Amino acid sequence: MKLLTGRRGVSILYAYMLLGLGLLRTATPDFGDLTSREQQLEGTFRFMHERLRTHAESIAFFGGGAREKAMVESRFRDLLDHSSLLLKKKWQFVELGHGIRFLASVVSQSFLAFGDIMELNRKFLELSGSINRVFELEELVDAVQSGDLRTDKVLQSHGNDLYAGDVISFCDVDIVTPSEKLLARQLTCDVVPGKNLLVTGPNGSGKSSVFRVLRGLWPVMSGRLYKPSHHLDKEDISGCGVFYVPQKPYTCLGTLRDQIIYPLSHEEAELKELKLYGKGKSSADTTNILDARLKNILENVRLNYLLERDESGWDANLSWEDILSLGEQQRLGMARLFFHKPKFGILDECTNATSVDVEEQLYRLAKHLGITVITSSQASTFMQRANRPALIPFHALELRFVDGEGNWELRSIEQ
Repeated sequence: MKLLTGRRGVSILYAYMLLGLGLLRTATPDFGDLTSREQQLEGTFRFMHERLRTHAESIAFFGGGAREKAMVESRFRDLLDHSSLLLKKKWQFVELGHGIRFLASVVSQSFLAFGDIMELNRKFLELSGSINRVFELEELVDAVQSGDLRTDKVLQSHGNDLYAGDVISFCDVDIVTPSEKLLARQLTCDVVPGKNLLVTGPNGSGKSSVFRVLRGLWPVMSGRLYKPSHHLDKEDISGCGVFYVPQKPYTCLGTLRDQIIYPLSHEEAELKELKLYGKGKSSADTTNILDARLKNILENVRLNYLLERDESGWDANLSWEDILSLGEQQRLGMARLFFHKPKFGILDECTNATSVDVEEQLYRLAKHLGITVITSSQASTFMQRANRPALIPFHALELRFVDGEGNWELRSIEQ
């Protein structure tokens, strides 16, 4: 006790304070940069979820759930690793500070620690309530994935959704919205290879609803639907059965190459190209094989100048949704269709922002690749001849939804 009194005591206290401050200053991490990085990662993580919510239907049509899940999980792992590092450094810094601060008064601080323990108990009880909600959400997600929450009506509808090799056939199918509004009554229509179908009708009549039923986003409530598989088989070189191109194509977060091969990853696309075009070539050449084909596709849709917009070329990682016009995005969506080369292409007004000559070239190329298209358009064939004449020569049938009250008509298109 005598050491802590008088001039010597004051000197010891000052020396202890200066030594402690110096030690803290030396051991203090750069919390400013660490916190800024954490906020950046959190912002990216939230942004990806916002994009998923905004483009959920387009992603579902493309079958990009697995790709988006991998991208989100990658961002989450980055955020989790950084947050763990930041918490570890904060804990080390606080423990060092507490050790220096309370070294001379351990006994007195033990009484305060008892109060802190009581406070921690209260916080733990509050946290446990939030954890219970997380567990409930996990149980709900597991139940949905296992099919436990599907209604008997929806379960029964899966028996009406059948796979066929080279035909899309609606047999007395009722197109019904989730709110149980009937849009088409006993729809009967066959789409065979080489016979393109033009789907017309006013807004709200049910054009896009047919595509949702076809893709499996809405159940087949009655009748029978025969269709090829939508699955993008990474091992099969023949491509998928049906591929969807929306009016405003979804641009994923990634490179220019990723925009065309979506929903495949770079590695999956390289494997597919190696099996299709890489006979007798080593796996080291797969990137060149893939990029050569993608360049040819870009030239066909008149977007080869995108390779020159950034010095990174195919690896350019830009905000494509912002820098591309709607017409360019639509041509990029058609490039994605030509890359996957499905048996059937669902085109939901995806060329209405392109010029007539470009639109004609795109449909001619689809025909050359053997892709049978089902095109959605508001105007009837009479109006198409005046406003969009390029569509008429490439379609054999017109399915017109009259009023959105269940009435429809199917007729041949006279060239």
